[in-house]
Amino acid sequence: MIIIFKPVTALILGLFCIILVSGCITAAYDQTPAAGDLDKTIPEFDLYTEELFNKSGIPGMAVAIIQNDTVVYEKCFGVINLTTQEPVNADTRFQLASISKSFTTATIASMVGTGDLAWDDSAVEINPDLQFSDPWITEHVTIRDLLSHRTGLPEYAGDELAEFGYNRSETLFKLRYLALTGAFRSSYAYSNLGITAAAETAAIKAGIPWDELISERIFIPAGMTNSSAVFSDFAEAENHADTYVVTNGVAEQTAVLFNDDANSPAGGVSSTLNDMIRYLRLQLNDGNLDGVQVIDASALSETHKAQNILLSDYTTISAYGLGWDVVSADGRVRVEHGGDFTSGVSTLITLYPAEGMGIVVLTNGFPGGHVLKKAVVRGWEDMYFTGSVQNDWYAEIEEEINAAMEPGSSVLSPYSTLPEAPENASSPRDLVNYCGSYYQDYYGTITVEEGDSGLNLYLGPAEMQYVLTPYDGDAFYEPTTGTGVYFTFDSDENVQSVNITMLDLPGRTGVFTLI
Repeated sequence: MIIIFKPVTALILGLFCIILVSGCITAAYDQTPAAGDLDKTIPEFDLYTEELFNKSGIPGMAVAIIQNDTVVYEKCFGVINLTTQEPVNADTRFQLASISKSFTTATIASMVGTGDLAWDDSAVEINPDLQFSDPWITEHVTIRDLLSHRTGLPEYAGDELAEFGYNRSETLFKLRYLALTGAFRSSYAYSNLGITAAAETAAIKAGIPWDELISERIFIPAGMTNSSAVFSDFAEAENHADTYVVTNGVAEQTAVLFNDDANSPAGGVSSTLNDMIRYLRLQLNDGNLDGVQVIDASALSETHKAQNILLSDYTTISAYGLGWDVVSADGRVRVEHGGDFTSGVSTLITLYPAEGMGIVVLTNGFPGGHVLKKAVVRGWEDMYFTGSVQNDWYAEIEEEINAAMEPGSSVLSPYSTLPEAPENASSPRDLVNYCGSYYQDYYGTITVEEGDSGLNLYLGPAEMQYVLTPYDGDAFYEPTTGTGVYFTFDSDENVQSVNITMLDLPGRTGVFTLI
């Protein structure tokens, strides 16, 4: 999952020193696996990873590799905070972002294994408050549909509501106001809201809150004592990784840690390297950990299987499973999921089931951490399976993420910006004419007031403030997104509505009516 924030206004200037910390050091690589020469590969990978980390400017990172239920590589890099210089260690808590989805499906798999739930159960029969804009889809959508991004919901719809201050139940209620943009069961659109809807349905079935259910079904039986699906557990942990926006090797700490409690089943889990090692073992050992069957093997296996095909050609099949990406290429299958918060989190977990092998990378930076994590994992894959790194993964992935952040190019920067105001631009009316409260079902109520340099717009329960400056007549400019805001008046010169174009997104509109 990628959570979008307003642009950062400044970057830390000057050089800073990244300190390599070996608080959890390379271990046990004298094993002899069935595939790959670990005696040769591990030292080379260690040098490769250290080089990439130092190049990236990411404050902190933790990496572990498991094969055949054995830790073959475990290492921590850098610091949890650039000011305090406290080192990352194996008990440092990181936000996992969208790796959380695999914990959600593992939890539901546990319920499937005990017969308390089935993948193809009707969601609305369990959770009557779950309503789509299409009644037929409401009636037919299943747990499997919600978890495999095939409901027809618009991509990332609902994420903005959490940023505007709506809680989980409020956000899920507003699902009914989203127009569906894809075909039910034959389209794909990544949906954090869909994952959260499935988790809440499971929690209703279990009769306990989601954070208790995931703890009871996964964290406690798996011995993951420093993991949680509650933001405050992360934020209040003394040994947690603070988050940084890292661009071109320069890091700026985010002022506020991102709280994803509203969408916790999709992105709100936090964990440590030690706990993630146990999670890798659980996933690779068919739900068994230290002789305890935490999750039924068949139910867990279903989460790793392709449910929604995204690409199929003569060389590659790419699909979404249940909380996992599933890729078959180069004669092998990998099951993985990444997580990103633009506040400064980037993580990746990859399983190679046939080899009994998995790797996890946790970082506290974005977008630099996105480049780093993927280059580390793709480099390991090359080294293990071919003997050497085949591509300049760092450069290739950096180019991809930079392109995705160009204005209007992707979910990272979805806005089409306004050009410079025309030279003959008209002045606005007296600002009081635009003031008032406006409403629509999906985004709720906004308030427009006079401000020092134009208008102040307040949105959502969090009263997110946007400053609107005059652009041309009844059109105003919103500078953080570079987009327009357009007021409409009736024949009697009374304001009727406003269109906030940064909110004109698939399945929803930015038009609000005066109330």
